Amino acid sequence: MRTDILDFHEFYGSPLGAVARECIRARLKEVWGDGAGLAIAGFGYANPYLEQFSGAQSRFALAPGGQGVIRWPQIGGNAASLVSENEWPIPDASIDRMLIVHGLEEAPAPQRLMREVWRVLKDDGRVVIIASHRRGLWSVIDTTPFAAGRPYLKRRLQVLLRDAMFQPLVWDTALFFPPLRSRLLLRTARAWERAGARLWPGLGGVLMLEAEKNLLRPVGLMRRADARTGRPVLAAPQPLRRIKRAD
Repeated sequence: MRTDILDFHEFYGSPLGAVARECIRARLKEVWGDGAGLAIAGFGYANPYLEQFSGAQSRFALAPGGQGVIRWPQIGGNAASLVSENEWPIPDASIDRMLIVHGLEEAPAPQRLMREVWRVLKDDGRVVIIASHRRGLWSVIDTTPFAAGRPYLKRRLQVLLRDAMFQPLVWDTALFFPPLRSRLLLRTARAWERAGARLWPGLGGVLMLEAEKNLLRPVGLMRRADARTGRPVLAAPQPLRRIKRAD
């Protein structure tokens, strides 16, 4: 069950949601700047974060069917649409950058979702995933949408990306302040972010990672199923054996 679109809209319209948005947007700016000349898409509820890419050639938001969709942006033509979880009406290799926010934690099939991301990205395309961190307070205090669905650990995201043929590039964390609506706390949130990044980087409320498409399949490797999990894993090729000739 997806979080309702109105719950996202209400959260990001609150003082707590506004501060959380600005903390995350500051990290995104370090990675993609203003998105100059890029075709950028967002999946989940990426609307508040897509707004900062003012230099992008195109921007549009994809909302999963179980969530609902609202018009975005408020001014100008609508660039938000409702899509199925794993089949998007986007041509192959047509997107430069994909942003996933509130999209992975409640996905019924995360692996299929990432394969769809791989399909629509250009050969040099990149994805940024912002996911609730299992070790952070934001995943256990259920007053925000970051507590919905399955929180992630870094290792679990690494496995998901590897299986979907992505190569992680940059890891980061954000939201070190507690998800409380105290005005005093919100005024000091940026100080919490600076201290957290230096002192306890593994305890941020969200994981943020950038990854690129991996176009090189392993050569000479076979796929087999792990006996315990049933998941496909890469197996090393068997060594060549010398064949004896008959005299």
